[in-house]
Amino acid sequence: MGYDLDAERLLLHTVQPVEALETLLTTGTLRPDPSLAEAGFADAYDWIYRMMAARLPTGGEGALWLWARTRRKHLVDTCHRSRGQVLLTCRVPRERVLLSHFDEWHLVLNKALGMPRLPGESEDDAFARWEEAHDEFDARLRAAGIRDAPIREWPIDLRDEIEKSWECILDRGNYGPSECWQGTTHALNADEVLEAVRIT
Repeated sequence: MGYDLDAERLLLHTVQPVEALETLLTTGTLRPDPSLAEAGFADAYDWIYRMMAARLPTGGEGALWLWARTRRKHLVDTCHRSRGQVLLTCRVPRERVLLSHFDEWHLVLNKALGMPRLPGESEDDAFARWEEAHDEFDARLRAAGIRDAPIREWPIDLRDEIEKSWECILDRGNYGPSECWQGTTHALNADEVLEAVRIT
């Protein structure tokens, strides 16, 4: 679909409520509302917010989520589940967007270790290596009696270990050339929107 993750301005898509488009047109800028983030994933969102603060030249509360590379079928399916909303197609300067691997983001959501495949390693071998590391880490959490506790309540060494492991999902070099990528940004400006389509 014309995605170039090395371009100066990234081609991005986001599905937003009609009210968000109205805000964008009225004020010229759309900013995220962190209160809309799912409370059950507070640790994951806190981590991505900190990564944005450390790696982007912008600042702000929360994150706007966009597709940076996806398959047409996936985008169409997303739209089918979003009737009444608006699909925005944008071009945003790359330095204002933090890219993360879409599928591997679920490791962060599920409080699981991040572990990219090694060069030349088969998918089965990579999974076996990850499963062994995951089981060992999980055993340490259970021994400490914190397996189901929020990450912010974990001892600092375990919290640092898992959060450091997640940084692999921000490195495109860990993945193949046709993977799906998402982007987060602190704000979207009206002049960055190429097209707004009401999903009916």
